Amino acid sequence: MKTTREQLPRLSLEVIEALKAAGETEADIARMYGVTPQAVSWHVHTYGGKLTDRQVIRREYPFKVPEPLSQCAPHKRLRDHGEYMATRGNGMKDYKLKRLRSFYRMLRENNWVVEFDPNIPPIPGVSKRGGWAYRERQESDEDLLIRVNEYTTLSEIGRHRIWRFPSVEP
Repeated sequence: MKTTREQLPRLSLEVIEALKAAGETEADIARMYGVTPQAVSWHVHTYGGKLTDRQVIRREYPFKVPEPLSQCAPHKRLRDHGEYMATRGNGMKDYKLKRLRSFYRMLRENNWVVEFDPNIPPIPGVSKRGGWAYRERQESDEDLLIRVNEYTTLSEIGRHRIWRFPSVEP
């Protein structure tokens, strides 16, 4: 006999954690309860639940990027990099891994880092709306993929475990 929504316990952090421990994803739980995945995620974040690796990476993203500046290659590749660091590529689409390899190669070959600053004007081939640039690596960049500036919020986890070249590339 199939369980109906009326038979399910009230959605709570405890229920979500138990279902996740049983192998359900937050998207599965959302479908079960007829709510959005964001509603399930809200419970997890608000009440201190265990975050998935991808959620940790999203929380650790070093920039607050306004929507108009989010549809460009540097932003997308950094998000892909974060996903790769969380998953080591497991479950990632082949095209994302291929683009990520090219991104790493481009940064290394040109000795570049990615800089985000909403005041950067549009740069052809980088960002039509601005906000992003590839900059020559400086000593202060250490071995980060990104340039730290006043628009960067970089935690210790981000600095030491996420926003660097991976030890094993895709």
